[in-house]
Amino acid sequence: MDGASDDQGSERAELHFLAALTDELMRHLMDAGVLSRAQLQAIENAVAERTGSVPRAW
Repeated sequence: MDGASDDQGSERAELHFLAALTDELMRHLMDAGVLSRAQLQAIENAVAERTGSVPRAW
């Protein structure tokens, strides 16, 4: 692999890590009663709209 491919792989791994971290944080906030399922869904919908993706159901 060349340097550009290594960088792209590292960036992809970092994005996957951040996505998993965010998902875990959101689940813990829901479990702790800090955010409701409706609030988490509103966050998910806003992020999906900003990124042009389909929101997941909370």
